[in-house]
Amino acid sequence: MSIELVIWDYNGTLTDDLPRVTRAVNIFLNEFSIPPATEEEVACYDGDIWRFYRERHINLPKAEIGGRVFEIYSALPDPLYLMPGAVEILERIKKPQVLVTKHPAHLTEREIDELGIRKYFAQIRGGVHDKTTVLSQLCRERNIDPSGSVIIGDRGEDIKEGQLAGTKVIAIPGYHPRHILEQHHPDYLVDSLAQVYDCIYERFGGKEIDV
Repeated sequence: MSIELVIWDYNGTLTDDLPRVTRAVNIFLNEFSIPPATEEEVACYDGDIWRFYRERHINLPKAEIGGRVFEIYSALPDPLYLMPGAVEILERIKKPQVLVTKHPAHLTEREIDELGIRKYFAQIRGGVHDKTTVLSQLCRERNIDPSGSVIIGDRGEDIKEGQLAGTKVIAIPGYHPRHILEQHHPDYLVDSLAQVYDCIYERFGGKEIDV
């Protein structure tokens, strides 16, 4: 079945924001006189970011932790960068594209305008807690089988959530490196955004069409 819907993750997939997130987390940790964490620790390979805070004896409610970290993040002057090739691949794909991210909705909306990429998405879903549910909803709304959609993401969670929803999955190293992504068995594991095009139009059997 060819791909009818392309679903993008945001952080680490389209944007290179791990250094900025790490800086925000470390400012938060400093408020508790806790030593700074590395980017690898913040990337949280096991997917349990809340354990990261529990191990540092921060036992605040999740909403309070997340709210404070992203309050710090939103005030940072650090520039936000797109991943190499992001605009080129978004421009090249001639199928409906949707952005689905756990990044807070208000920050997602602000940042995609700053980055100039809003025009590429038919729909934007920020602040998502469970991507599996949202992926299924998107397919139902468009009356397509989940196997006719693909999610592109950079974390093990993206792979697992896509598999649970029945979508195809393309993984690309970002927050999680290749050896972590391999453990979750995505349909394809690519090394650059440029390779995503071939997966969608050739490996999944689709033909380039305008929609």
